[in-house]
Amino acid sequence: MDSCSVLLALCVASTKRTLHAAQMRALRRRLYEEICRDEWQRIVRVRHYVTLHCLKDPSRASWMDTWTRGTDENFIDTTSLSR
Repeated sequence: MDSCSVLLALCVASTKRTLHAAQMRALRRRLYEEICRDEWQRIVRVRHYVTLHCLKDPSRASWMDTWTRGTDENFIDTTSLSR
């Protein structure tokens, strides 16, 4: 082989290597995003199961008692909101 064909072969190999490296980076990024999305969905499900049973019925919550039977002054002091 002459030097021109060797140089051309090296150039093609270098170009292919750069292209494959970019494709691998893109695939790794997509894989990372999929793993993050799956983990986020799992965490949301776990949080839902944990908090679902911990929540009180709104009618028995202490803030509802303040809302229904408290005076305006008590409500504003407690929540910093107005009716």
